[in-house]
Formats: sequence, structure tokens, C-alpha cells
Amino acid sequence: MDRCSAGISHWTWPALWMALALIRGLLYAALVPPWQAPDEPGHFEYAWHIARLGRLPAPGEILPEFEREQLGSLYAWHYGAFIGRPLPDRMPERISDLPSSIFAQRSRTLLGGRFSLAYLWAAGFIAPLIHEDLSVLLYLARASSVILNAMVIALAWAIFREADLPQGWAVAATGFLVFWPQHTFINASVNEGPMAELWATLALWGWIRLFRRGLCPLGLGAIIGGTGLALWTKNTAAPLIPLSVLYAATWGYRIFRSKRQWGWKLTSGVTLAFLLFSAALLSFRTPVGRWVQGALRALEPGDIGGEGLPSLDQTFRLAVESMWARFGWMNVSAGWFWYGVVYLLLMIALEGWMLPRSRRWRVPGWVIGVMGAFVVFTVAGWMFFVMNVPRGRYYAQGRYMFPAAVPLAFFLAGGWGRWIPEGWEGARVFGFLLLWAILDAAALAFALLPYFYKGG
Repeated sequence: MDRCSAGISHWTWPALWMALALIRGLLYAALVPPWQAPDEPGHFEYAWHIARLGRLPAPGEILPEFEREQLGSLYAWHYGAFIGRPLPDRMPERISDLPSSIFAQRSRTLLGGRFSLAYLWAAGFIAPLIHEDLSVLLYLARASSVILNAMVIALAWAIFREADLPQGWAVAATGFLVFWPQHTFINASVNEGPMAELWATLALWGWIRLFRRGLCPLGLGAIIGGTGLALWTKNTAAPLIPLSVLYAATWGYRIFRSKRQWGWKLTSGVTLAFLLFSAALLSFRTPVGRWVQGALRALEPGDIGGEGLPSLDQTFRLAVESMWARFGWMNVSAGWFWYGVVYLLLMIALEGWMLPRSRRWRVPGWVIGVMGAFVVFTVAGWMFFVMNVPRGRYYAQGRYMFPAAVPLAFFLAGGWGRWIPEGWEGARVFGFLLLWAILDAAALAFALLPYFYKGG
């Protein structure tokens, strides 16, 4: 078997994790009341219209029948009460007639024609039952996100095995993704995030495969396809463009230093870099490209900031907390003790990378570089947006870093494994997963459920 056709075996663990991800995702999708996830009403509105019309709606093409039914559903599920912004006593005729303080009035992507491939996926699930009650269709759309999350879990395992991680490390890192409370919550709601993360993860798998095996059609297809599809899905995929240039340049440099068959390899590297550069230019025709152009035009002196925006310390605190567990519309906190335990685990992981007690959990340096660059570019892209785009601080949400969820799981699980002394292979994996399973259960039982069902 040659290096390009070598496959990935040992799928017992990923099958287990995928099944568990489906169960947990459906549990979150069922327990969170309708419309209680960031921008869910607006995302669902776009997907519903695709399913109902059988085509892409024009910007602002909203059917009155949908508005009446969604308004009735918002009132029936006490939407305003949960977010501390009560709905008017009298239900208006249209969603746009709601007060501007109501998030559902301001999170409508269809009004601005902000299309995402994720809407097509959700529409495919709700189309067969389009005449059912809106809440039933919402749960079906949530289930479509849960399936995407299970695919992310499978790809994560493929990445960890392709990177030659020890099996214990791969099991721990993949399991962490399954037990990550906020990751599960977001990927069990209606939004573009799960699909964007899936395509970004596919691109990452392609790069890992390219660095390990060389230029192969499967890896190259994953890079180009994953990057392109991610750009058509969500703005958080924008860092994939500079990342692709960096990866291509690094790979080309490695080829240049090789003394074997360097001629055709260098040519292949240059060709790949050219393809990626062309894709970056063409990306300005994608939703991401148009968003970047608009953001750059908005960067004018005196236009940054404004009254009512969170302070810098609030921005970063909310971003960090909402990366791990802040449910609802960022209004359901897991509590200071819960976050304290998470911060302690993060410190342990960091110390494990700096002063490892176990050398058995080793990986090649290039794997650390690829994973690290993915995290750095994703976080830097979010920070640039938050700090430089008008009203960017309102986007202080950890979910915008989820395209780098797999590399984050790599570093967290790896640091934990390197922190525990030699000879504790099984204990480090079991202990790590047990702690996160307990944290996940605690966030669900003591934060999410009491908040939404305290009167039940």
C-alpha cells in the first residue's frame, strides 16, 4: 500500500465517540427550549424559507405566514422572559415590529441576504415536514446540526491518527470534544457554526495528510474543497485564507530542502501555492469575501467603539467563559466554581507542555506547528475583528473560535497526558475524560436545566 492510498483503521473508538456525540447532542437539542441559542430565530427563518419555497429566497423575501407563526412560537415559549428582555404584551403583526432590544428582531440573516450553505443542509431536514408545527421543524433542524457535529468527531479522530498520535492521546482528545459543554450546545442548535467547523476540520485533515504523505489527490481535494466550502458557510472561516498561504509556503520550503526528487516536488508546491492564492482572490466573491470588504470599509477613524459596548476586560472574560459553558444567548452562566476548575485544567495542560513528566506522548514537531498555527490564526482573526471593527466587542463569544476546536482538543489532551508521570497511560486518559464528563454533567444539571426549568 503506497503512502497516498494508506487508510485509517481502528474505527472502534471513533464509532463509540460518534454514537455518544449523537446521544448527547440530541439531549441538548431536546432540553434547550426553542429559540434559546444565539441567532437561532434568524438562521431558522432562512432555512425554513428555502424549504418552503424550494429555492433560495431573494433578500428580504419573507412570507407573512412564517412571521405570524414564528411570532406565535416566540410568545408561546416565553422567549423574552428567558433573555431578560420581555416581549410586548400585545403580539405585533411582524417580527420587524418588535422592539430593537429583542435579539430575534436583529438576528435575521434573510433580511440582508446573508446566505450560508448551512441553510441548505437544515432545509433538507425540514422540507419533508414543512407543514408541521414550527417547533417540530426547529427540533429537526437542530438534529441536522447534531449530525454535523458527529461528522466533526469522526474527522477529529482521523486527524489525530493521521498525525501519528499515541492511541491514548487520540482517544482523550476526541473524547474531550464529545464532552465539551459549549461545543455540544452550539452544535445542537440551528446556526452555521457546525458546518463551518466541519469544512475547516476537513481542510486541516488535508494539510496534516499533505505534510505527512506528500501531494496526494485526496489530501489536496480536502484542502481546496474544505477551505472553499467553509468560506461559503460562515465568516469565521476567513482565517483559512492566510493559513493556507502559510502552510503552502512552509510545505514548499520543506520540499526545497529535500534532496530527493526535489524538482517535481518543488513544482508541485509552487502549483499548490498558486491554486491557494487564486482561491484567496476568488474568495472575495464569497460571503466571507464580501464581509471582509465591508469590514475594511468600515474601519474609519472615530468609528471604533461606542457607548454601551462591553469593556475590554468584560469582552475577554465573556469570550473565555462562553468558550466552555455559557448557554442560551450568553445569559446562562455555569458559575465561578465551574470556571475555576476549567482554568485549573487549562493551567495543568500548559504546564504539561512546558515541563512534561512523560515523554511517551510525543508527536512530530511539524504536527505541533500545524495545530498551533491553526489556533493562533483563528484566535488572532477573532481578536482583530473584536478590537478593530465597529461594535465588534458584541461578538465576545467563544463559539467564534470553534473552527479550531480540534487543535484546541489536541493541545488540551496532550498537555494533560504529558503532565502525568510515566507509567500511567490508562489512568491519564480515564482521569481526563472522567473529569470532563463530570464537568459536562454539572453544567447541564446545575446551570442549564435549573435556568430553563426552574418553574417546572
